[in-house]
Formats: sequence, C-alpha cells, structure tokens
Amino acid sequence: MKDRIYKSVVLLSFLILLLVQLRLTYNSYVLRDRDYSLKEKTLINDEYGRSISEDKVYKGGGKIIDSILSKNMPALKKAYLGNRQEFVKLSQSVNNTLLKALRKESTMDSVFQSIVKRNGLDSNLQYLLTFQQIDINFDNEIGDITIFDSHTRTDFKADQITPFGVIIDGTLTYPTMQNKVTNLSVSGKLVYNYRVTFNLFVDPPGRTLKVAYQMLPTFLLVALCIIIIVGINYYTYISWMRQKKETDVKSDFLNSIKHEFNTPITTILVASKSLHENEVLSDRNRVNTLVNIVERQARRLQSHINQMLEVSELNNNINLEETDLNYAILTLVNDYKIKIHEPNNLTFDPHDSEILVMMDPFVFTTMLQNIIDNSFKHNHSEVKITMLFITKNKDGYTLHIKDNGKGMEDGMKEKIFDKFFRGGKDSTVSGLGLGLYYVKQCLDIHGWKISINTTIEKGTEFLVFIPMGQITNSTND
Repeated sequence: MKDRIYKSVVLLSFLILLLVQLRLTYNSYVLRDRDYSLKEKTLINDEYGRSISEDKVYKGGGKIIDSILSKNMPALKKAYLGNRQEFVKLSQSVNNTLLKALRKESTMDSVFQSIVKRNGLDSNLQYLLTFQQIDINFDNEIGDITIFDSHTRTDFKADQITPFGVIIDGTLTYPTMQNKVTNLSVSGKLVYNYRVTFNLFVDPPGRTLKVAYQMLPTFLLVALCIIIIVGINYYTYISWMRQKKETDVKSDFLNSIKHEFNTPITTILVASKSLHENEVLSDRNRVNTLVNIVERQARRLQSHINQMLEVSELNNNINLEETDLNYAILTLVNDYKIKIHEPNNLTFDPHDSEILVMMDPFVFTTMLQNIIDNSFKHNHSEVKITMLFITKNKDGYTLHIKDNGKGMEDGMKEKIFDKFFRGGKDSTVSGLGLGLYYVKQCLDIHGWKISINTTIEKGTEFLVFIPMGQITNSTND
C-alpha cells in the first residue's frame, strides 16, 4: 500500500511540474509572439494612412464605395422603415456588389509595393487587406445600422473570409492580432452618413518558425529541466526502493538470526542448567545425552557462523589449482550420501573423459554442497531425488544439478542469489539465506555462469557453465 502511495505521489508531483513547465513555456511563446513586431510596422501604418488619406481601403476605393452606396441608400432606408425582411435581402445584395467590386478593382498591390520600395523594406513581406464592417445612418435618432459585419451572410467562399472580414487583396495566409498593422474606420457622407471598417495585416513568411527559433534556448532549458526532474524522481524512487529492499533484507536476516541462533542457544542453556542438578549428575547416561545435545547445538551455531565468515572472506582466500571435475564432484557426492536416508537418493553420472579445470577445490566443494543442500532442504516430495551429470558443448562444459522438488516461480529465479533472501519464507526450513548467495559469489570468482530451469511441482535444475578457456586438457568425446 505504501509503495502504491509513494509511486502515486511521485508521479503526480512529476506531472504537476511538467504541466507547470509546459504552461510557462507556452506563455513565454505567446508573449514573444505577441511582442514580435516588425520594425517596419509603425512605418507601414503611417505610410498606408498617408496613401489613402483622401480615400478609403486603397486608392480609388472610396469612389467605388460611394458610387454603390449612393445608388442604394434611398432603397435601403425605405426597406428598413417599411419591410425589415426586404431590408436584409437588399443589404446582402448591396454588400456582395460592393465587396466584389472592391476585390475586382483593387489597387492594393501597387500601393503596398510602392510603400515597400519607397522605404527599402523586405521584398518578401506579405500583406492581407480585409473589409470588416459597413454601418449606415439614415437618422440620428435611429443611430448607426450595421448592414455588414463578420456574421453577415455573403456569396464568398470560406477561403475568402477571415474572422476579420472578407479578403479584399493580399497573400498572407494567417491574419492575427500579432501581425495586424492597422484597423481603420473611415466615415463618408452622401445623402446619408456611413462608416466602413477595414484591416491591414503584414508579416514576413515563416513567422511561427522565427519565433520558435528565438525561443530555442528557452525550449532547450525547459527540456533540460524536465530531464533533470525525471532523473531526480527516478533516482529518488530507485534509492527508496533499494533502501526499502535493504531494510526488508535486514529485517528478514535479523529474524533468521533470531530463529537460527536462539533455538540452539536456548537448548544449550536448558541442557547446561540441567547439568547442575545432582539427580542428573548421578546418572551417567543422562549426562552423556545432555553433553551430546550441547555439542550438536554448538556445532549448529558454528556452522551458521562459518557460513557468514565464508561469505565475508571469500574474495580474500581463493587458490586456483588444476582439478579433475569428475573427481571433485564424485568425492563430494560420496561423502554427502552418508547424510541421506533411503528412499531419498543422490546420484552422479561422471563424464566419459577427464576434465581438468582451474578451480579452488574447497570453494567449489562448498559451493556445490550448498546447491545440493537446497535441493534436499526445500524438497517436500515423499522420495527426494537429486541427480548430477555433465554435458559438453562447443563453448565448454555444463554441470547439471537436477531435483524433483516443488520448483519455483519465475519471479523468484532472479532473487534467490540475493544476500539473505529466503524463498517462500518457509519457517520450517532452517538457514540464513546465504547459501545460494555464496554459490553466486563462488561462480563469479571462477568466471563461471549459472542459470535455472524450473517448473512448479516438478523440480528445479541448476546449470553451471564452465567455459572452455578454463579447461586445461582438450579431449574429444
């Protein structure tokens, strides 16, 4: 439960930091994009205003607007005062006629190119001229009447309309508030008053990429920050898991020490106390029995202490010498059989030929004995059987230690060589969790490898691989 809570807290913290970083980066980009202003922006605004100071939209635009509106003003007033539906239809017709005429007769290209050339501006600058709104006024008491805005239906296609109005001229693809140069509302007076609103947008090509390029150092710093945050979170989590594992291992080890040492110590104390009784001292047989108990329990303590010492001093006491693998295994098996009671069985099938290997005989014998101990200790079958045999391949020899025990789960295979690890936590099986750890240490010192084949309820097979480079004799089978 604590692991899950910790993981959730770490993940949530990381996501919050990530979102904050991304939000700040996005806001920085928006500000940079908003403040990204052309040096020519003010200049173009002033030049454009002067170019149409006596006109509207572009040179000649005012004449087009005046001519179309002057013809239709009386009809618009009559329809507005008499029939509103007719007024809407007439307004749409007037709008379409006016906007089409402005698009067709546009001189904005020459106006804009003249501004660029006259002021030595970038020839790659793009512009967009849009017509946004028309208001007419028949009577001051009625006020301004909008006959065209961004919501008015027109005959124009979708690519000819923007949120800022109908496109009159220009090639700029994306008009925004950031690249708007000017927004003008110009009044006119015919028989009745009117006001038109139009916009000019100017931008160099690739504006978004240019802003992004300017933001590149910021992006890199944010990416570095995110990587550092991920690294810190990952390192913290791994450290916490390692510390937790070490704590669990120490706890298991202390529990094992308490169990494995407490039992013989308690037995020795009870036996020793009994030896002080006159009734016991007068009975030779009871004395011998108690002495044997003390001796057995003392040897048991000595065995545990020696096992820990072997692990701690293993790297300091390694003496390699040429040894026949068959002989070393056969000697151990014959000695070990004394401890096995029928119908349990331990067998070894020697290899056909002599195999001379550079090894430490004592370390090898202790290592192999630990594996065999485990094969019987953790075997709950009615008849316990462990078989040893050797196979040869092109890269070396493999020693097989195979039992008919309960097997193990795949997840346990990677842990059984850990220090103090005890598979299954079976309290009925004695040990400190050092046996297979010692095995792995011995194999690493010799430069050998070990793997495990196991099937639940069918048994386990340890495979110790001895590379050909450590075989001193070369015989063919």
